[in-house]
Amino acid sequence: MAEGDTSENLQEWQKLASRGDEKSQVLLGEHYLKLADIGTDENRQKYGKTAVTWLIEASKQGNEKADELLKKCLQTKTGVDDSNREVIDWCLETTDVEKKIRRAARNMFQVINGTHQEVLSRAEYIQSVKKLAGGDKLEEKLLLAAGKKIGDKISETEFVKVLSKKIQGQITLSPDESSEMSVEYKHAGLYEKITKYPKETAVALYETSLEYVSKEGLDFVMKMIPSNQIYLLSVFFIYSFISAALIFQVVPLVIFYLTLSVMGVTTLQMFYKKKKLNEASKLANILKTYDVGVDVEQTKSQFTWNSLAPYLVFFGALPLLVVSFSLSNKNYIPCSEICVLCGVLSAICFVALSDSYDLLTLLSLFCNFLSALPTFFHHFPQIPFLTKMLHIFTDALFTIPCGSGFQIHVGIPSIAYLLIPLVFIIMAAQKSWKGVYRVLVPHLVCYFWFNLMLSFFPFSTWKGLIRGTLGYFFLPFLIPVALLLTLGSLIYGFYCLLQTQIFGKLFITLIFAAVPLLLTQTKVLIGKKMDSKLKSVKVIIMVIFGILALLPLIFIRLPSAKSPKSFNLTYAEYHDFCGSTGLPKSLRCLHLQGQKVTWKGKYSRSEIKSVTNTIEPLLAAFPGFIANEIRCLYGQKFGKCNDPEKTESEQKLCAMMDDLGHECHLRNFDTYTFEVYIILEYQGFIFAELDAGHSFKETLVALKDDDEVEFTATLVKDLGTRQPKLILRQITCTSRALDVMARLEEESVEEILMRELNNAIMVTFNFFWYPLVEYAP
Repeated sequence: MAEGDTSENLQEWQKLASRGDEKSQVLLGEHYLKLADIGTDENRQKYGKTAVTWLIEASKQGNEKADELLKKCLQTKTGVDDSNREVIDWCLETTDVEKKIRRAARNMFQVINGTHQEVLSRAEYIQSVKKLAGGDKLEEKLLLAAGKKIGDKISETEFVKVLSKKIQGQITLSPDESSEMSVEYKHAGLYEKITKYPKETAVALYETSLEYVSKEGLDFVMKMIPSNQIYLLSVFFIYSFISAALIFQVVPLVIFYLTLSVMGVTTLQMFYKKKKLNEASKLANILKTYDVGVDVEQTKSQFTWNSLAPYLVFFGALPLLVVSFSLSNKNYIPCSEICVLCGVLSAICFVALSDSYDLLTLLSLFCNFLSALPTFFHHFPQIPFLTKMLHIFTDALFTIPCGSGFQIHVGIPSIAYLLIPLVFIIMAAQKSWKGVYRVLVPHLVCYFWFNLMLSFFPFSTWKGLIRGTLGYFFLPFLIPVALLLTLGSLIYGFYCLLQTQIFGKLFITLIFAAVPLLLTQTKVLIGKKMDSKLKSVKVIIMVIFGILALLPLIFIRLPSAKSPKSFNLTYAEYHDFCGSTGLPKSLRCLHLQGQKVTWKGKYSRSEIKSVTNTIEPLLAAFPGFIANEIRCLYGQKFGKCNDPEKTESEQKLCAMMDDLGHECHLRNFDTYTFEVYIILEYQGFIFAELDAGHSFKETLVALKDDDEVEFTATLVKDLGTRQPKLILRQITCTSRALDVMARLEEESVEEILMRELNNAIMVTFNFFWYPLVEYAP
């Protein structure tokens, strides 16, 4: 090309580039990059910087070629310095969708700013927007909301930033911005708003509540989870009652209600994000008139991708909910009410989270309904002919056992269940696999709420379902009444508390609880700067403790796939097998260690093996006068020594304690282990020594010498000797009725853990695979 032609082209490119033509800007960038490559070091930096300047302008408009050239410049350091490095990074990190939206927003602001001022006042902006909207109320509302977000002075930079963030889904409208209330309603008092404008008030309350739950709801639920808070209060009130059975009773319930709350809040967030997606789509349509490069579909995909956090939390909480529900005591869960709630949420998700209802969506819903028929009709009454017809649709035509408790069912429900993943894959493949997060993920929320309804349905009753339905229907009317009743109950309860001795106990406990609470609030005590410096140390400590807590769980013995056979070893058989002295028999007898046996004998005596009291050592850290007061608050008093209801020994003990200055004791917090001796008769007498836990205390106190008992215990030590040692699991008096519970069984922690773990695996597996595959050990 001749030099004159190049000069003319260069002038033409500069003229067009200054007007915003991205193609000319790229051509100028390429031209100056060539000059930079063939020039001296001084010219290389000069031309390189000019090239980068034009490429940045083209990149801001979403030009992909400009991004590629900028990336090369960054790698070779051509024209890159401190003055433009941040802009280059922004160009390379920002998506083309956002760049085009920003460009369209700039063009739109130029139309709004007809006077070409640097900054518009609020009044000028409102007037221009109303003229631009031309009667479109939604467009006018969204643009006025964007202006209100900026403030009284509206510049092009702020306008572009706010509008872009709204469409990207990072900034939400406040209730005042999104409301369409009349002037009369806004100026009405609270009483007039409720009585004169009930509909507008309900809408405003709904919008405000939904936005608050979307922003603050999940944080509120997460703050309910106790972290780093192990108080002295828990030691005094709970520690003496903690057992494996109690942990499995309480912890699953706490996790269940927390995960259910999390899933409910995230579902509300999904509804809110869906509403904001519609607003972002409307804004993108408006901007498209100012820049044809704005792709509305791509904008929707970008917004949806940025709004996936509630979905990820929902799917993460789902397995925890299923496992915790399987481990929880259903007597403490309103299964009927939660079943109705899950059904309602499933229906709302189907309507609210989908843009359209094509054949695939309806087909997946129908297949899901067919696969759920076995659950719905499991307890259906036996009606001639009708029951047989239902079995065709609800039961498996045949079942294939696979061993270890697994079964494959072949029937209409299982075939329908097989079709569901196929439909999901087709859904995900829509729009170049953008259907994964635009179609499939929202539909999975509906699907899993429906499956949760099926999980709660077997534990529901028809009366409970009707009660739950009516309860939710009248919930808006019952909430104000419930709040008033709750407030009145709290006031009355506090009044009653002031008149009891427990008030002092609670007051002291709260003081103790405040000490670790203040120690954990480091951000408040030492300031945010110091707390942020210690943040990494906190994280490291938490990770270490997490690993240490996880390691024992990894090596837990899983239950065997083989069903154990029944093991009945009488004492006579044990004696013949292990009774005689001799090393061969003693070695052979060791194979029985850890096995459960059920034997009969005569009760001889019990002795206290050990006493544990975790409260007394804590009181040693307090001065004597404080420790005595705490003993009386949390313990028991010796009372009056001359009380005629006391036995002679109790009166003597009281007198001795009074001489020592002890008014109260904490023996009610003692935890005992006992040694129990049982006489076994077979070819003579032999004493079996049994270790018994604290739960057998009342039974052992009630037993008398020579009572005939039947006990179940585990062989642990000294097998083959005259005095084998066992761990007591259950004991029953067979010669007479005891005043206490006649049969008491104590499970080991391992037995409880294995039983609950197996139950959790069964329920979780069946939740995701039934009716195709069923696990029933």
